[in-house]
Amino acid sequence: MLALSFSMRLHRRLKRVVRQPISWAVVGWVAFLVTIINHFLLQADSMVTYVSLVIGIGCMGMFGWAVGSAGNAGAFGDLLRQAIDVLPEARLITARDGSTVYANPGFKRLMPIMPGKPEITGMVDLLDGEGAQAEFKRLRGNARNGVGDYCEVPVRLSDGSREWRRISVTPLGKPVGFTLWLVRDVSARREMETAQRKEFRQMFDFLDNLPVGFFSSDQQGRFRFVNQTLGDWLGVSPEMVRATGLGLADFVLDLRDGPNGVMSLKGADGRPFDVYVRQTELYDDQGNFVHNRCLVLRDGIEQGQVAQHRPERSSSKASLGYDPRVRWLFKEAPVGIAVLDLERNVVDCNRAFLKMLGRHQDAIVGRSLFDQIKSEYHDDASRQLGKVAMGTMAAVRFDVQMPTARARMLTVSVFAGHMEDETGQISGLVLHFIDATEQRDLELQFTQAQKMQAIGQLAGGVAHDFNNVLTALTGFCEILLERHPKGDPDHQELQQIYQSGNRATDLVRQLLAFSRKQTLRPKIVDISEVISDLSAMLNRSLGETVVLRIDHGRDLKQIRVDTGQLEQVIVNLAVNAGHAMNGDGEVMIRTNNALVHDPVEQAHDIMPPGSYVCIEVSDTGCGIAPENLTKIFEPFFTTKDVDKGTGLGLSTVYGIVRQTDGYIFVDSVVGKGTTFSIYFPAVEEEAVAKKVEKKQPDLFDHADLTGTATILLVEDEDPVRLFGARALSAKGYEVIEAPSGDAAWDIFKSQANKIDLIITDVVMPGMKGPDLVELVRASQPDMKVIFMSGYAEDVIPDGIENDPTIHFLPKPFKLKDLAYKVKEVLGEA
Repeated sequence: MLALSFSMRLHRRLKRVVRQPISWAVVGWVAFLVTIINHFLLQADSMVTYVSLVIGIGCMGMFGWAVGSAGNAGAFGDLLRQAIDVLPEARLITARDGSTVYANPGFKRLMPIMPGKPEITGMVDLLDGEGAQAEFKRLRGNARNGVGDYCEVPVRLSDGSREWRRISVTPLGKPVGFTLWLVRDVSARREMETAQRKEFRQMFDFLDNLPVGFFSSDQQGRFRFVNQTLGDWLGVSPEMVRATGLGLADFVLDLRDGPNGVMSLKGADGRPFDVYVRQTELYDDQGNFVHNRCLVLRDGIEQGQVAQHRPERSSSKASLGYDPRVRWLFKEAPVGIAVLDLERNVVDCNRAFLKMLGRHQDAIVGRSLFDQIKSEYHDDASRQLGKVAMGTMAAVRFDVQMPTARARMLTVSVFAGHMEDETGQISGLVLHFIDATEQRDLELQFTQAQKMQAIGQLAGGVAHDFNNVLTALTGFCEILLERHPKGDPDHQELQQIYQSGNRATDLVRQLLAFSRKQTLRPKIVDISEVISDLSAMLNRSLGETVVLRIDHGRDLKQIRVDTGQLEQVIVNLAVNAGHAMNGDGEVMIRTNNALVHDPVEQAHDIMPPGSYVCIEVSDTGCGIAPENLTKIFEPFFTTKDVDKGTGLGLSTVYGIVRQTDGYIFVDSVVGKGTTFSIYFPAVEEEAVAKKVEKKQPDLFDHADLTGTATILLVEDEDPVRLFGARALSAKGYEVIEAPSGDAAWDIFKSQANKIDLIITDVVMPGMKGPDLVELVRASQPDMKVIFMSGYAEDVIPDGIENDPTIHFLPKPFKLKDLAYKVKEVLGEA
């Protein structure tokens, strides 16, 4: 009991170091040493001996617990870091002094700062304008004071483009002094807001400069708004109206017909003038007066012409006030306006509404409004208009789709209000129409781009993890095949595993192609030669009942592409064309030079002007329905039966073309056929020297793949590292393994003179491969390096990628690929 009590008191005193395994280990070994001295050297079995023995056992137990806890915490930290790394938003954690603690890949994408610069300093350099820098300075000040805040600032990218970022800061509670920065791309939203403000400004300017007066007043009769025309008549400005609280009553000299009719006003020059005033009152849902809107006419009033221009009130045209000046205001309004009776028939409409639909007045007036609205929107439109017609709501807003005379479908925002007759009864409806097609398309494009980006990131991440698995699977299978050659009872089963791994590799390559993260090996090729070489295989794939025609253009320019990926694109499109014709028809492949003078836009892709080589793949099949044209390049979208397609074919084609800086467009007519047009940038022959590909030796060619160098192998995935070490050791190399970049750096510092080559993964927890290489090259600039990754080669920073002494090996790789690459880099191949 005494020993236990003493151990507990010791535990409380060592509370601050309880999570340090080395502390428990030191105390435990000291206690054991005291026990040994007392028992064996002094031969004294005293209480001190037993107490020290108990302390030693307890401390070593705590040592094991602390080691386990630290391991669990480290695993959870790695999992948490991986979860943050795949987020599309940019996240940055900084210390109190502004130094970077963590920055996820999203931050480096949205804030492409110069290499070598601290993140905070790099962000300041990207800001465009003194105003943006002042906002950022305020944000940093609040962050240092522990106050969360945000701002939206413009940034200037390296290509000269200007985009907007929303930067927010959140102080982290523990440890104190750390700050979380969140960055989002808000460029699309800012563009839409700018377009809306411009449209509203145009409408406001139109209203402000009409040749008639217009004003609005509150419950006390004070002006809420006065347009420029009426202000000039009265000699007031908008600033004066807001500052003095003036109303129309301050300018009235004589009322002849009450608040609605002819009255005399005091002019800017002090002399009276007659006007005709027409007022409309607005109420809220509870029937409370909100404000009124008033129209003021001046021309012709002095000659007593008001009577003949006063509107004849009727059930359908009361609120228009068919004075010629009011009629002009209605007809020339910049937005579409239609007047309906209570049966929803169009009584009148203005020019803007006719122009919007591209129809003549006779095709609209006298007919039901629902004849101009797409049928699936009838129920909602009828319900919304019914609320206004019954007086339950003063005004409503809803969206509909309306076909034009040229069969173009418009997305229109409708604002509806009601009209009243002399008795105050609702006599009709007034609808304002604003064409929102462009804005809606922009929103849909933005949403589609976000969705495709998210799916691409997911596909790339999944493919990266599968590449690690497949590298180990196929690698160990190759090692076993060496031990079990043909004739061995296990050879056939191992060969089946190996072939299955290869098929899985092809599927992963499709995912990487869609996400545009596959490793390409581009070279300058002649399209005519590639297609000619494919013709025999295409004929077999299409079958005897499908006619394949190939038409090569003359004097075709060359393009820079990965030949294997280009072949996959052509084969996928040709096979899809055959399926669209049910095995009976004609597939045409054409090639030609294309000089594009104006930007070409389809969906959310815009092809800039330039010189291209075009490949067209056409069929005479069933065509693609218009509603599917925007979806065909989405992953897993297919119109085939469940057992006849995965939906990855066209998405793979799209990914390959876009990663090669090309563009793909589709034109289709239902029942007549489809044409896919692919444009690759043309390359002049003298611009790039042709590269001679090195031929690799045949599989398992032991004589050519051996060596004696010392290799530092850095890989955080244990199966991949174990396979690489065994494969290279079997070829005669001495391999030093490191499970992380930090461990590799420690090994290098102690054995730098011994290491001839470093093979490292690019993306690892903690110190990444490029960071390790930068440290190594600082002390040994001539150190040879091979990067390996399940992502594309573009994950390597630009500063390192262009170094000719650094090479890249994509995962999954086979045993011969690894051995040959090592021999090649060491200069022995």
